[in-house]
Amino acid sequence: MEGLFPLGTGISRVRGIVNLIKQHKGRMEISELAEESEEDVDDLLPLIEACKMLKFVTVEDSVLRLTEKGARLTFSNFSKSIKEGLDDVEPFKSTLKIVNERQITSAELFSKLRSRGIMFHGDEAANDIMLKRLLIRWGVRSKLIEYDPQNDVWSKARV
Repeated sequence: MEGLFPLGTGISRVRGIVNLIKQHKGRMEISELAEESEEDVDDLLPLIEACKMLKFVTVEDSVLRLTEKGARLTFSNFSKSIKEGLDDVEPFKSTLKIVNERQITSAELFSKLRSRGIMFHGDEAANDIMLKRLLIRWGVRSKLIEYDPQNDVWSKARV
C-alpha cells in the first residue's frame, strides 16, 4: 500500500534530520545531508520520507526545505507535532479509527488493518511484528494511542 509510514525510522533520528536542516537555514541538498549526518543516502531516504509525511520538510529536485511546521519544531513541542502529523498517515490513521470505537487486541487490530490493505510484508506473522513495532515506536511514544502489553490491548490515548 502506498503512503505507509516508513519502517525503521526513529523519532530521535527524524528530530536530528530536522535540526541539521535548521542549522543550514532551512534548506539542504540530500547529498549534503548525507555527508553531514555520515549516513548513506539509502538509509536517509526513509527518514526523509517520514519528515515529509509529518509535514516537516518538502523535497524538490533533491533539495530539502523545512516547512513552517518544521521550522517551528523544538524539543518541547516535538511529541505534539508528531502526534498531529501521524493522525493523517497510515497505519496510524486507520488504527485511530479502530481504537476510537473500543479497546482491541493486537490480533484483531492487525487483522482489521490487513483487511484495509495495510501491509508491510506478505507473511502475516512478520507483518504483525512490523506493525506492532511501528505503532509502539511512533504511536504510543507520541501518545497518539496506548498499548497494554500485559493484556495485549490497544486503546485510544487518554488526554
